[in-house]
Amino acid sequence: MDPLTDILSGLHIRRASYTRLDATAPWGVKSPGEPGINFVMVLRGSALLSVDGQAQPLGLRSGDLFIMLDGTPFRLVDHEDSALIDCVDVEKLRVDNRIKIGGDGALTTFIGGAFEIDALAAQPLLAALPALLYLKLDAQRSLAFQSVLEMLALETESPGLGSEAVIGRLFELLFVHAIRAYTQLACGAASRGWLAALADRQLAKALEAMHGDPAQDWTVETLARAAGMSRSSFAARFKEVVGQTPLDYLTRWRMYRARRLLRQDNLALSEVARQVGYESAAAFNRVFRREMAITPGAFRKAGAAA
Repeated sequence: MDPLTDILSGLHIRRASYTRLDATAPWGVKSPGEPGINFVMVLRGSALLSVDGQAQPLGLRSGDLFIMLDGTPFRLVDHEDSALIDCVDVEKLRVDNRIKIGGDGALTTFIGGAFEIDALAAQPLLAALPALLYLKLDAQRSLAFQSVLEMLALETESPGLGSEAVIGRLFELLFVHAIRAYTQLACGAASRGWLAALADRQLAKALEAMHGDPAQDWTVETLARAAGMSRSSFAARFKEVVGQTPLDYLTRWRMYRARRLLRQDNLALSEVARQVGYESAAAFNRVFRREMAITPGAFRKAGAAA
């Protein structure tokens, strides 16, 4: 199992909402940054996107998409000189799931969406991604990804029976395809982390081995064998690309899996320990406390009380 599949299998979208925005020039919108995952897709027209910390505005055209992962404030305008309206005031113009703003100039239409995902389940993924995913429509976009975006455009244009459920599923597919697209883009850039390692054919085999059987008594030697490399070459390349040693990565992954398992009250600590590769609850307890600064039992109680 590859790491992306492993993580995505535990993600479930909650509180999905969307807005279809028709903006006629001149117009401008500013967002203070919203919690959860927020995305905007341009259906027609063009816009300029400014994000705090970004040197220059990003040009958006029909088919382009951006996703904000951490609530960073942003501004969307048709022109740099256009006045800005706060999202709170824009929201007051809502009629059902549609909003119209601006003057009597050229039309730009957006779909904006927001949803929540479980913070613990998404932690390794969000830590590996930039705060802003900016995905242009180009020849590299997969047919499957483009089909999801087109279905989302159609469903928000003419909602029917069960539209909320359909749109929620499309949001999940959009998120997965956006991560795939970003991973492909990152392959050609100077990137680090487990997402970058997936683009390395040999390192990907080692990651798949660890994620497929985290309870296995892995060593650098056995992981190097899975990757088809010498021990020294594997250890050096893994550290260079991922930013951690193979066994450090394995330990962090086991702790992530353990925290998810600890949410299941029917699993004894000894069984959680066994499933993540520790022969005894005592050994598991030591590593968990060292890595997480809390005991497994206390973590479970804190989750139950939340």
